[in-house]
Amino acid sequence: METKPVVSSKRALRVGTQPYLSAKPLVWALKKIAPQVEITEHNPRALSSLLVSGKLDVALVPLVTVLRHPDLAIVPGISVSTIGKARNAMIFSKVASADIKNILVDRSSVNSVALIRALFRIRWSMQPLEVLSSNPLTPDYPFMERDYDAYMMIGDNAMNVKTEFEKTIDLGEQWEQWTHVPLVHAVWAIREDIQGPPIDKFLLEAKKHGIYDLGEIIQHATAHLGMEKEQCRQLLKNTSYDLKKHHVKGIERFHYYMEAVKICKPQLTLKFYHGDHVKVHNLIKEEN
Repeated sequence: METKPVVSSKRALRVGTQPYLSAKPLVWALKKIAPQVEITEHNPRALSSLLVSGKLDVALVPLVTVLRHPDLAIVPGISVSTIGKARNAMIFSKVASADIKNILVDRSSVNSVALIRALFRIRWSMQPLEVLSSNPLTPDYPFMERDYDAYMMIGDNAMNVKTEFEKTIDLGEQWEQWTHVPLVHAVWAIREDIQGPPIDKFLLEAKKHGIYDLGEIIQHATAHLGMEKEQCRQLLKNTSYDLKKHHVKGIERFHYYMEAVKICKPQLTLKFYHGDHVKVHNLIKEEN
């Protein structure tokens, strides 16, 4: 199956990325490699909305966005994924896990909100009240002064929480224990009507340079994000920027659970961008 999208040459390619440290290796060298592109940073929820509405052409969006909008094509070979503990997607609870009755979730997130719904309902047989925060949650939020049992946070903010809680739950660790496959947090997604420069080529080149420059990225994060060097090093060490067969297995498993909790339709194909055409990958229907 092939499509031949059309692009306007009258404007710069609009690229959206996430502001978190885990995404930095994918965009660290992007402006140098592709000076013609227009790059903006937004949180995952905003990126999803902007890409789907056509206000961005390419964006590093949560995996669940692609699963819910199968017209979007994924750039092959690139993701932001983890296997096991990463601390960039966390539940902080004032009570024991089994006693969580309500949870305030960071409105910046899409993937992690979907994941906790699957974890609570399917793995833990619980259904706490989920409340979407009115603003992104930050480490200085007055957690103990509010009446929520637990809080879900993502990205650098989750890594910088200093408040002492009864229980902390790393969503990446929980996913790995549950499924034994990678947790794919984000992928580069392209609208179906976009074509222009070899988008996949310069995104792959930027990834290569970013991984090579991890030392510089860690130094920058330590200086500008108020994070400890070892904390930054550990996060980037635990993050994979590939999209290989075992990552696709992770996508298949994630889709299975998203369908089970009614977040995604039983759409079992992914589109992978290859310049002037897309390739379709049929996801395997799991019985689990």
